[in-house]
Amino acid sequence: MFKKHNHTYHIHRFKEFDEARVFIEDMSKDEESTLAAIDYMITHKEYYFLLKNLLKNIKSNKINRKMYEYALLSLDKCPKREEEKEIYRQILRTERTAFVEPLIDFLKGCSCELKDFIFSLMDENSPELRKIAIKTLQYCPDKTTDNRILQLAAKEKNPKVLREIAKYIQLFITDKQKMEEVMQKNPELKTIIKNYIQAG
Repeated sequence: MFKKHNHTYHIHRFKEFDEARVFIEDMSKDEESTLAAIDYMITHKEYYFLLKNLLKNIKSNKINRKMYEYALLSLDKCPKREEEKEIYRQILRTERTAFVEPLIDFLKGCSCELKDFIFSLMDENSPELRKIAIKTLQYCPDKTTDNRILQLAAKEKNPKVLREIAKYIQLFITDKQKMEEVMQKNPELKTIIKNYIQAG
């Protein structure tokens, strides 16, 4: 799981939710107070409130990457209620690399606990989100994951997604018959796998 940052310079400690809330709703205020407010929300398991406001502050450009990464890396569990998973989806859909990349790293660490959510990304219209799903699932491979990826592989057309699928197949899929069946349905995948092997 994630190792909580150890910021010994935090002096301010909030005793009440409403005191901390102000710095979570607008993360452009005093940095140390905002970090302390993030700590408060996590200690009191206010995960949804924190995640909801991370998204809000991203949209309003009131949070920097450092603060955002601190919040994600400080989480002591993988929030997985439906409303929390919807926030992950919305952040991923922003396509803002500075905020998407840390979330991908977070999802890698939560890949087994959030597998149903990651599976749902494979159904997104955005090739980038499908690619993220495959990349993240490499951190929790099992037979169910293998089957879902092979299902996508049979119909996927985007070269970037296919390359990520090829990587997963080479690392984890051992059923040669299933692989051959999929490649017959999607010859482009066969070419990409061949190139991937040759590239070493």
